[in-house]
Amino acid sequence: MPELPEVETLVQQLKRRLVGKKIVEVKIVNSKVVDNKIKKIVPVKVIGVRRRAKSIIIELEKGQFLLVHLRMSGHFHYIPKGKTIEADYQRFIVAEFKLSDGSILTHNSIRMFGSMKLVSKKHLDLALERLGPEPLSREFSLSQFKEMISRKKKANVKTVLLDQQFIAGIGNIYAQEALYHAGIDPRRKLGELSTLEVEKLYKEMRRVLVLAIKKKGTTIESYLHIEGVGGFQKHLAVYHCQKCPRGHRLKNLKLGGRSTYYCSKCQK
Repeated sequence: MPELPEVETLVQQLKRRLVGKKIVEVKIVNSKVVDNKIKKIVPVKVIGVRRRAKSIIIELEKGQFLLVHLRMSGHFHYIPKGKTIEADYQRFIVAEFKLSDGSILTHNSIRMFGSMKLVSKKHLDLALERLGPEPLSREFSLSQFKEMISRKKKANVKTVLLDQQFIAGIGNIYAQEALYHAGIDPRRKLGELSTLEVEKLYKEMRRVLVLAIKKKGTTIESYLHIEGVGGFQKHLAVYHCQKCPRGHRLKNLKLGGRSTYYCSKCQK
């Protein structure tokens, strides 16, 4: 599933291509993934695009929103005016959006696990209300992180980082990467972490996410952004790796049902 850096990359790209334009025509190929009600509101102007956790929120005029969950394999393709949709991009299209400048945005989903729903402000707020704080927001301070951890002392550190109600947007890739760089074994309980370890985890978690956004996310399997593939896979320390940056052979175990790579020598 695309995590915070991948979704943030797409949001920035969609913002440049959609905001200020009108959606003038919609073709829905798979109504199980894309809400059929979207066809009834066109033409409609795009006001903004933003992210919350791993969700993309496309704000439309008249208080309407498209709430997009990419899940395992959802992505977008943008076709400028005068260009045709390439054969490779026609595969797995679940919807096409024709824009007022003649360009086209396609929403593609390989496994059909994602969703795009038309929602009101009220329903959007309800859908997002239980999410935890954004790890890169100005409001998310070290003191807040310490206080959050103090309420989860018996919980496993890696499992908690994946909990979207605890902190929003982090998934399996960046939880493992942050824990490696913080030198923390993913099996440990939060209550066992020292003050210094908590501070280092907070710092490394944010640093890794910022770098991953700069590199436009991680492409290992199916993730693509609008302009191509991500670049953070070149900077991975442990996720799907055989050895850590120091040359130690990594171990792999299941935590909370998720595959977890870690270095028993670098992470204590």
